[in-house]
Amino acid sequence: MKRVRLINCIVIFFIAAGCAPLDEIYSHEFSSGYYRLKAPDTNSEKVYLNMNEDTITVFPLTDNVKSAGIDLSLSKSHQISSLGPGNDMHNSTFIRTSVDIDLSTVLLKYRPGTADVPSQLNTNINGVFYTGFRKDYFKIKSNLTKINEIKTFIRHTGFDFGLFAGIGIAPINPTVTENNISQEYDGIVFQKGISAFATYENMSIGLAVGFDNLLDNNKSIWIYNNKPWFGIMLGIANF
Repeated sequence: MKRVRLINCIVIFFIAAGCAPLDEIYSHEFSSGYYRLKAPDTNSEKVYLNMNEDTITVFPLTDNVKSAGIDLSLSKSHQISSLGPGNDMHNSTFIRTSVDIDLSTVLLKYRPGTADVPSQLNTNINGVFYTGFRKDYFKIKSNLTKINEIKTFIRHTGFDFGLFAGIGIAPINPTVTENNISQEYDGIVFQKGISAFATYENMSIGLAVGFDNLLDNNKSIWIYNNKPWFGIMLGIANF
């Protein structure tokens, strides 16, 4: 019953994510859209950002909700390359909250000891479909090049938390079946769980707690069936 409830929760969560607006899901890049702008020493405000190559145009919202519209008369345009120290926008942060849908992989699984079998580390091939709630931070920063020129850039960091599910493989042998079988093979498992990711630029690393279900007739004798494992995940793609 608990397993059925967990699978149902995962299905409902994925359906809910699929109903979110497409322009708020797919991109992790700094692009046009709604943000919360936090400038140094000021309160944050909701804005609409229009991006065109190196130029950003910031439109303050006329109210504290998106539906209130955009005040075109208060827009300000900036070239990112010119937003160096001394500019009002320097060190400002654009914050975006969204629904995240990704393809990920579990790099490493730690399985606690069970049934007289010591703790295990597994690095088998697998892939998972991940969905969660995400917050991205795009901060305007500058540094000096080797020839003492100021270079301004957007530093991207992010955090998200959600659910994952997918297919993987696990070694099946006498040791992990309490000697109930004699053959050794790679079993196909359905894996699911929760994870939290941290993103820096294009790298996304996460920690996970998951459960595997063996998808063949030996599931009842596999000592790790539906037992918790702890893992390290890597975001490998975003739609």
